[in-house]
Amino acid sequence: MSEKMPQSGGVWDWPNQQTVREDASGPGVDTTPGAATEAEDEFEEPTVEEMTKAQLLDYAAEHDIETVDESMTKAEIRQAILDAEA
Repeated sequence: MSEKMPQSGGVWDWPNQQTVREDASGPGVDTTPGAATEAEDEFEEPTVEEMTKAQLLDYAAEHDIETVDESMTKAEIRQAILDAEA
């Protein structure tokens, strides 16, 4: 954390700011209850159409799709996954 030393010799965590919150957190600290869990819940795994080639290869390995290998193009891997899941 970057701390600044004023000429008076004291240490200020939040320059020119006073703590005004009940929990004594500084102005740069998010104290909204559940804020961290809300952001984690918003993450969705990309669809097969949105995945990179590496993600497609990992997805195929995780789902035991043996017709996929690294020499295939992204379109071929995508089609093999869709065919295997159909």
